[in-house]
Amino acid sequence: MSLKKYLEHHIKVHTLRIELMDGKILLYKISADVKEDLEKWLTVNVSDLIGSHNVFLSFYSVSDRMVFIKIRSIKRIMFCWDVITQLAEVSSYRDNFGVTFEDEEDTIIPRLIIQLRNNSEPLVYEDLDPNSDFLGIDEQSFQNMHFLKGGFLTVKDEDGEQNYIPMINIECIEVERVYIFPDDMWEEMQNMRNRRNNVN
Repeated sequence: MSLKKYLEHHIKVHTLRIELMDGKILLYKISADVKEDLEKWLTVNVSDLIGSHNVFLSFYSVSDRMVFIKIRSIKRIMFCWDVITQLAEVSSYRDNFGVTFEDEEDTIIPRLIIQLRNNSEPLVYEDLDPNSDFLGIDEQSFQNMHFLKGGFLTVKDEDGEQNYIPMINIECIEVERVYIFPDDMWEEMQNMRNRRNNVN
């Protein structure tokens, strides 16, 4: 077995390093499938000959979170060399924003983190309910120029008050996957991916 085939077979989790223009470094664990999809997307967008207007880079991390980062905020993206790691071995969450805290039993991770332009303190939302506080956005929303330039992301805070955040001011969103893709939709997407992989 060649080294490349060996690595593809054994390395199921990779580290994605994103360096931002403000000097911040974000590290995310991603699956081999997500790495492959991201590399394909980046390859297509190297020359931007197709005139695409992608404003956000988006991906799924193995901590069951969706990440959306404004491309103009990114200085560099790197897929780091990792030791051989299986998906089941990765369970810890990396706190890129310094917003987690410990209670008696567990680490509390905000369900939604929003980093705004020119603001060092992120907005955090901890008490969202996936049944009633579904964000109503997806990856297509981040390609809608009208939404990105003039739209608002709306979310309730811990007091139950509705917050409206201009999309044009958002640099990064990190959110639990269920607020973007509910379980039933996610399972169907995974089934489609599995069927596609089995055909190839």
